[in-house]
Amino acid sequence: MHFSSQSTRNERLFEMATYTDEQISRYLRHIGYTKDAAKKHAAEDPLGLLTRLQILHMARVPFESLSLHYSKYRTLSLDPEDLFVKIVGKGRGGYCMEVNTFYAVVLRSLGFTLFSTGGRVRNEAGYKGWDHMVNIVTINGQRYLVDVGFGTNGATRPVPLQHGHEFFTISPAQGRLEYRSIDAHTDPNQRVWVYSVRQNKEAPWREMYSFAEFEFISGDFEVMNMHTSSTPQSFFVQSVMCMQTILDDEQQNPVGKMILHRDYVKRQIGDSSEILEKLESEPQRVEALKKYFDITLSGEEQRGIRGLASELKDRSKHA
Repeated sequence: MHFSSQSTRNERLFEMATYTDEQISRYLRHIGYTKDAAKKHAAEDPLGLLTRLQILHMARVPFESLSLHYSKYRTLSLDPEDLFVKIVGKGRGGYCMEVNTFYAVVLRSLGFTLFSTGGRVRNEAGYKGWDHMVNIVTINGQRYLVDVGFGTNGATRPVPLQHGHEFFTISPAQGRLEYRSIDAHTDPNQRVWVYSVRQNKEAPWREMYSFAEFEFISGDFEVMNMHTSSTPQSFFVQSVMCMQTILDDEQQNPVGKMILHRDYVKRQIGDSSEILEKLESEPQRVEALKKYFDITLSGEEQRGIRGLASELKDRSKHA
């Protein structure tokens, strides 16, 4: 493993971009890791480093849709430099294509071999089109799914691409990878990786998304990003949401999630959950983002949600 010192230029495609040594040092401090520790870990155990980075990243960088609501222009950039400013400079996160694009550049800057690919999320009606992004990292000939942008049902560690592999996400919830066809295929010989979850060993498995094992390029993600961030049917356009992983007291293992979704804040530890706040106005939701996620919205950002369907109207004024 090596630490790249090659700088990123705005006009470069993200799949070729790297961050500078100084940027990587800032990122590692941001997630609570030192560069010296990362170098030592990389030399001794690259998979261990990849695992540690993902755990710390998901506990510090939220999966969120705030820029589609608290923004004057409500557009999302996948430019690596813009993402660095947003995530490290401003302490924010983003949805899948933002955080996984950023994370891909971080990993490449740390010397990992990887490519990014597209996924299809499954909802009640079946599989949708390409609207998700994941990274595939190769270590010693083994490929791993690395996804820091799938929210409450996402994997919290690298997952080897092995058919039938089962693992814990946040215990007692489990994940599973299978290489098989999906019900949307018309050719039964087609195969994709299918990521499923169940909330405990007694619960049924639910398919979450499927993904390809070939590389998508920046142009593919630009098209996907435009659609996902603008179509009225998009979950992210409809919903103000923010989620972070909660670690144990030793800051070693994921044990739960902190979730803000529309008008509530919920803390989930294992298979138990507790509503911490019901949000009844925009000032209360803005304060909750600061209190639970350390996210401070500027006055301009707060004004950006006015008039949107996602705006929280002050219910006390209509009582």
